[in-house]
Amino acid sequence: MSNETQKTKIIVDTSSWINVFRVDLTNYLIENFYIFMTPRIEEEILGGRGFAKDVELFEKLLDGGNIRIISPTIIQEKIKHEISVSSGEIEIIACAMEKEDCVVLIDDSRVYRVMDRFDLKYISSANIIIDAYLTARIDKDETYRLLEVLRMVLRDEVIDKAMEVLKDAGNKA
Repeated sequence: MSNETQKTKIIVDTSSWINVFRVDLTNYLIENFYIFMTPRIEEEILGGRGFAKDVELFEKLLDGGNIRIISPTIIQEKIKHEISVSSGEIEIIACAMEKEDCVVLIDDSRVYRVMDRFDLKYISSANIIIDAYLTARIDKDETYRLLEVLRMVLRDEVIDKAMEVLKDAGNKA
């Protein structure tokens, strides 16, 4: 008997995967989301084989069915002018446009404006940290520590916004 609520479908970008791995929340991601990636993202991650520590876990989760690879049916013309057609991000945006019931986990702030333009839902790895805190998987001190770890790779505005959410959540507790 499972009391599991319906998991959110999430399409994960390479940098976000690495960032979630960096803050050791990959298990949290797997337990709380149905994870999808595109072929280019898979290729980018596997390109780190032999030196990137996240690749072994990625392969294990892929083989175990915890990560599914999906391809967009088509790359819409209207997004080809917005973002490099050779990037993994273009596949992610195309998939998000086709699968309306999903969220994109992406840490590339250059892509946010494109996502906004097409009214697509997205979060950053900082949001994953906040979510882990709000669901009592990590405590407040650990949450602040992990956000500071990501400050090295995410824009200050993203981290500062997450810090505000954390502060507001603490005030409501």
